[in-house]
Amino acid sequence: MRGQRRSAIMGGALALALTVAACGGDAGGGTAGEGGRTAITVSSLPSAFLAPLYIAEKDGIFEREGLDVTIVELQSGADGVPAAISGSSQYADLGFDDLATLAAEGEGSLVMVHNLVRRVTFTLVMNPDVARERGVTRDSPIEARYAALKGLRLGVTSPGAASDKYMRYYLREAGLDPERDAEIIAIGDGASLLAALETRQIDAYQLSPPTPYVAQAEGFGTVLIDGPSGDVPRFADFAYTGFAANREWAEANPEAARAFNRALNAGMEQVLTDPHAAAAKIVDRMSAGDLPVLQQTLDALAPALSADGCFDAAAVRSTLTVMHEVEITDTAGDPAEGVLWTNAYNQC
Repeated sequence: MRGQRRSAIMGGALALALTVAACGGDAGGGTAGEGGRTAITVSSLPSAFLAPLYIAEKDGIFEREGLDVTIVELQSGADGVPAAISGSSQYADLGFDDLATLAAEGEGSLVMVHNLVRRVTFTLVMNPDVARERGVTRDSPIEARYAALKGLRLGVTSPGAASDKYMRYYLREAGLDPERDAEIIAIGDGASLLAALETRQIDAYQLSPPTPYVAQAEGFGTVLIDGPSGDVPRFADFAYTGFAANREWAEANPEAARAFNRALNAGMEQVLTDPHAAAAKIVDRMSAGDLPVLQQTLDALAPALSADGCFDAAAVRSTLTVMHEVEITDTAGDPAEGVLWTNAYNQC
């Protein structure tokens, strides 16, 4: 499966790179943007934990740091990989699992430079009727919640994406075979997954909030696993997601890379100081959900967010070990700084 996923990612690299370039990306990086600022393109799957990115854009923090930042929104987090590898975008928000898998396959073009989320924030939401039939709620033992997935149609963003890999982990933990004991269906982004649950094309899906909370608020979903609250103990203290940079670009543009991190930290300070005010600023960036749901989301995410963007070496080592043990990755990966991650562009 890894080889197939690798081929799919790299096979789509040219098309996605052209798309990103059309939105303002430049394979050379470090070019002059508007007003002489350094142009940076960020490829990302829209998510509430990217609130500091959106605030830095909205409040002009990037501009004050001398950056001209373009955000290209994707259908799946894995889609950002080829653009960042090619240099069409300078940054992509990425999970450590994807980064470790790429490195194991000989692709070392990316390096994680800014920590965003310190635990797995996937939230699994199920059709309420199905949950009642299975006799499970969020108060049920986690093992029972895993077992309730047997035979269901489970939505993910795309094959091999984190939503797919962690769903398969849940099934294996229940002693189930992901290939035989459930139907895993690639649906697309959060809005598409939300619509598929509402129209009963799928029975459950998981994604970082807000869309799972939207489904629950509107009555066609019930949250069974809440990642931001640490429902899955093994994933509650975890180097989960961060911003990966094109390594060559970052090394050639260290001041711009530091400026990008400073802007993200300034945005994060607003999120952690007043999540409700931060939600009001970025609600227009979310594809689903109204302001109260987004405020609930940022409140829930606060314990999982990194205040300073720094990586803890021990947490990275533990994360890589756990991901390998639970079959998220094929190898444990090299935890040494400079291989997969670095604090060189942050004040740690």
